Amino acid sequence: MTTRQGYSPSVTITRPADTTPYTAGDVVGGPLTIGTFGPRQSTMMVMAASLMVNDTGVISGETSYRLHLYNVTPPSALADNTAWDLPAGDRASYLGFIDLGTPVDLGSTLWVETNGINKLLRLPDEASSVYGYLVTAGAYTPTSQRVCKVTLHAVV
Repeated sequence: MTTRQGYSPSVTITRPADTTPYTAGDVVGGPLTIGTFGPRQSTMMVMAASLMVNDTGVISGETSYRLHLYNVTPPSALADNTAWDLPAGDRASYLGFIDLGTPVDLGSTLWVETNGINKLLRLPDEASSVYGYLVTAGAYTPTSQRVCKVTLHAVV
């Protein structure tokens, strides 16, 4: 019997305190380091993901989010509120994406949880972290600074 080890790396994103509108497909917060996933060169399976937003309500037009994953910091270095793209320089490090769904208002917090993802990822020789971009699917205008936390749950 194989023993599995679980990991739950997370990253906190603090977007700027402005009211610059996001259009569908914009990056929220810039490049992310999602934390230690396991031993270098290991293959892991992402089982679930969650997004927590420290806010008291879903903003009009805010819909779902997608997390694009990479095995290094994305070379494109896209900034907050930039249209996401997969340019030629990012292709070798791109691992695919996870759809996170639409946040639900839980009073003082917005929450979305996606289970049953079952996405296989291979960590590179030189790193034990996964990197990414959080991208909005809906166009919305933020009303203030927001803090978001993305957590991935995986087994190796």
